[in-house]
Amino acid sequence: MARDVLSETLHGFGMSGVFYAVSELAAPWGIDMPPMPGILVFHLVTRGGLVLEVDGETTPMAAGDVVLVPHGTGHTIRDAAGSHATPLFDLPREELGERYERIRVPGPGPTTELVCGAVGFSGLGVARLVSALPPVLAAGRGSDAAWVRAAFEVIAEESRSARVGSDVVTARLADVLVVRAVRSWLESEAPDRGWVAGLRDPLLGRALAAFHADPGAPWTLASLAAGAGMSRSAFAARFRDLLGEPPMAYVTAWRMDVAARLVAEEDLPLARVAERVGYRSEAAFNRAFRRAHGVTPGTFARRGPAFRDRVDLPGAPPVPA
Repeated sequence: MARDVLSETLHGFGMSGVFYAVSELAAPWGIDMPPMPGILVFHLVTRGGLVLEVDGETTPMAAGDVVLVPHGTGHTIRDAAGSHATPLFDLPREELGERYERIRVPGPGPTTELVCGAVGFSGLGVARLVSALPPVLAAGRGSDAAWVRAAFEVIAEESRSARVGSDVVTARLADVLVVRAVRSWLESEAPDRGWVAGLRDPLLGRALAAFHADPGAPWTLASLAAGAGMSRSAFAARFRDLLGEPPMAYVTAWRMDVAARLVAEEDLPLARVAERVGYRSEAAFNRAFRRAHGVTPGTFARRGPAFRDRVDLPGAPPVPA
């Protein structure tokens, strides 16, 4: 059952590009990437090499390497340790398309070419999945190496060309690389805390699977604990220990994420949306929705996809009506 929820999460990752950039950087060079809460950043080296520095940890990268910085942490990339780093948005850039640009840094040394991207995501459960990832996630190794290499070769060719649609091809393949990197991590790692650990737990996983299958049912701490075959106190303690929050807080948060998608994607009366996520009172549903998303359901629906994407990004502050 945990595998089903995780598969659905990957299927509906809901990525939207904040920006993509192809860069030609001649040594010596360095770029300071600013903190971007709720944004996943990736770097794909297509020629040469670089050093990635995140929270004091250094990761060397060579052509064909893909690395994700999942939590929007500020970090630095440079040709070698000690090279001066310029803030990203202080570098001159050439706009190649909407959210797609080229950065060139001239210099006397060897050239590094790379594709970088910053993506947000709004799929149900994705924020919880991404929060479980390590601060730096390397892709393209193990069973995925051959596929990543093939994708890398296409991206490298497209990023160096000025063909019609190169920006689209590069961005889409990069998005797929991100999803495959996350999937590979899920298949190879067994975190002992967080959402993924809770889904895979033999006791909590049963209760979570039942809840996710029918979030509008009248769930209580007692019914969730019964689904896990545990006492209420033992269930609550285990849930908080693994997932870091009380069971009913999780229930409310998940219901509000489901409600946001129903409001955004389906033409349903609000009373029907409220019922589908477990609220018999439309007024109570409106209050809960506003606490979770910063606006009423009606405002959320009227403001359109750009606003909804912003609200849905994990870590994004609520936007007042």
